Amino acid sequence: MRNNRGQVIVEYLLIMVLMVAVAALLTKRLVGRGEDDNQGVIVKSWSRMIKAVGNDLPDCAKQTTYNTANCPN
Repeated sequence: MRNNRGQVIVEYLLIMVLMVAVAALLTKRLVGRGEDDNQGVIVKSWSRMIKAVGNDLPDCAKQTTYNTANCPN
């Protein structure tokens, strides 16, 4: 029984290291903030939504694209 106690601790630490590595990888891929190419998926989507809402002109019913704030006459 005493010999198993050390093995349990080692296994527990290995699992903890693995879980921390997975969490760090997920965090970087989902919400990483960096240059445009290194941004996470959630940050990219949120940025696109903010730009679309910001470029939506309220007095322009003919606006079809929201990439830029322009209103065709």
